Amino acid sequence: MAVIITPVEGYTGPGVAGLHFEDGRAETDSASVVAYARRHGYTVEDDAPQDKPAGRSRSRGKTSKG
Repeated sequence: MAVIITPVEGYTGPGVAGLHFEDGRAETDSASVVAYARRHGYTVEDDAPQDKPAGRSRSRGKTSKG
């Protein structure tokens, strides 16, 4: 479980991805929400190992013919 802390101290209200912040803090298990929060200046307190968010992979085995 990760705790997301807003850049606005003491904020209470709705946040990204349906999170609800209470006194500037919200909890999530979502790796993508954690990644978003980090990219946008939120502090993240994480008690679990950081997972890489799911993403697109490159196709393998294709070569270009010149």
